[in-house]
Amino acid sequence: MLTLAIPCRADEPRLTATLESLFAACQPPQLPPGLVSELMICINGLKPGESCPPLVAVRDFCQRHGVPREEVWLEPNARPAQGEATDFVSSPLRKFLLNGQGLSTKALLPAFLVLLTERTGKPVAWNMLWHRGRGSLMLFCDADVRIESSAVYHLYVRLQQEARLSLVAAREVPVLQNGGTWWSRMGAIPYRFDFGNAGGRLYLIRKDALSGMMPEDLLLEDAWLTVAVGRHRVMKELHAHVFFLPPATGRDYFAERVRTEGGKLQLVRRHKGLLAAGPVARYEWSRFWREIALHEYPLVVCALGLRALARLWARVRLLRKDFYALYRPFPSTKGWVLTRK
Repeated sequence: MLTLAIPCRADEPRLTATLESLFAACQPPQLPPGLVSELMICINGLKPGESCPPLVAVRDFCQRHGVPREEVWLEPNARPAQGEATDFVSSPLRKFLLNGQGLSTKALLPAFLVLLTERTGKPVAWNMLWHRGRGSLMLFCDADVRIESSAVYHLYVRLQQEARLSLVAAREVPVLQNGGTWWSRMGAIPYRFDFGNAGGRLYLIRKDALSGMMPEDLLLEDAWLTVAVGRHRVMKELHAHVFFLPPATGRDYFAERVRTEGGKLQLVRRHKGLLAAGPVARYEWSRFWREIALHEYPLVVCALGLRALARLWARVRLLRKDFYALYRPFPSTKGWVLTRK
């Protein structure tokens, strides 16, 4: 059985489109009937008694698709948010459905479990989903992406065909809206190449792939997963596409580079044992330079210079702050205009 899991910040502005594209990607007739056994989302950074755009989006999604919903606060004694669902585990609706009364195609969908927490951070939300997911497979999806309609099918088939694999990640495809900015075009270039690491925006993982939880101060969850699961058990499925917006402003681009360089330092300093088999990514620089168009050379040179500056900036900041202080959201990656499916 498969659990769909979405870590989500409380300020995520456009979750509805992500939910719709993920829902559509789980409907191909080639997938086994009843494969998806759980729908789960962990909305983190939400204060008790308040609502937020993602919570409104989930409630609207469940109402439109006839999906039962259970909302659970993970902090004790938290006051329910306005409009919060009753506990589905003990609700009359659940008993009504399980007794086989009034079942429809929509009602046969699994209930949507909504985990709510005041704590912040993607690793925190990931651990809460990982701990509560009951499926032997878990499909993790970021809250700010759009999923190709056949992506889940390709991930599932690849994992079933190759028993040695424990994690199969989708190919991450940057979307340059209106031609993109200098910064988004610069950030999109590396995604044309497969460096052998697992992308963290959409991936299918076996529940027995990890023996423990993810460190909650991680800056690069996907890099940690690549080495924690084991590179020989990780693969990228190039036929499965997940669409995302790269940073479109200089501020966001540099902040993302700082977080990335800080995340690399974090792996070396705190998880050195995981890197014994080699680095997270393999860079075939000769191929990279051959496949870069001439007009893209200024972008690449600028990117390499900013990477060196970001690495220096991260080292300086880490003299006075902890690793997770280097994290911040990137608003320009949330500004979807076009709907991608």
